[in-house]
Amino acid sequence: MKRFLPVLAVAAALVVASAALARTSAPPTLESGKLTVAFGDPTVGFASGTVRGTTVSNPRGYEVDLAAAIAKKMGLTPAWVYAPWTGLFAPGTKKFDIAFEEATITAQRKKTVDFTSSYLNANQGVLLSKTAPVPKSLDDLRGMKTCAQSNTTGLDYINTQLKPSTKPLTFPTTTAAYQAVQIGRCEAFILDVPLVSLERKARPTRYGPVAGQIVTHEQYGAVLQKGSKLTAQDNSVLKVLNENGTIGKLQKKWFKLDFSKVPILK
Repeated sequence: MKRFLPVLAVAAALVVASAALARTSAPPTLESGKLTVAFGDPTVGFASGTVRGTTVSNPRGYEVDLAAAIAKKMGLTPAWVYAPWTGLFAPGTKKFDIAFEEATITAQRKKTVDFTSSYLNANQGVLLSKTAPVPKSLDDLRGMKTCAQSNTTGLDYINTQLKPSTKPLTFPTTTAAYQAVQIGRCEAFILDVPLVSLERKARPTRYGPVAGQIVTHEQYGAVLQKGSKLTAQDNSVLKVLNENGTIGKLQKKWFKLDFSKVPILK
């Protein structure tokens, strides 16, 4: 009987060591075993759900499925929360592990937050009100009443590149900007072409056409706290999901549109 004791002791030591390894290798999330995923205002095709306070229930969309796939690969359960766009790039502690809000990766934003590698490419799009003339060129667009959401690359493009004849209207949320287009207060809403194309497809009677897209070669990245220890792990998972075709399949599932066919305004 005594001769088995060393074997049992070794086995017990291995169990303890394995448990310790599991604890140290677990992803450093806000809550053990969970990946807290933030979304912004509901966006057709990307992330739509019921927002109550800081929680999001029954979310669905491309970013939701992508976040769930990332969580699964990391051995975590996703938990959905709401984080407003207005504070997304503010420095300091985040109340989420990762946020999917169709955020373009820029050098300025990377000063205060981390980004994952890209999960979608996008240009700027031009959504018109029903009463607006259809611009055939960027020169035509300059003479129109434009609008944009605050703190977006669309607004930055208007101010630094387009430079319209009248100052653009700005709105804190996409919802407010879409409403301005619906009532004709804004003739041309400049926002990422995937977003305005999917909104127009979902609610065709509320708007005029998507007049075109402006080539800006932007890339969406998920947002994390600056210096997050999760960034490298998320990038590794995204690489796998891209290589195994998951990302492409999710885009086809949720978009059902070929954004490259939207005419280019020059």
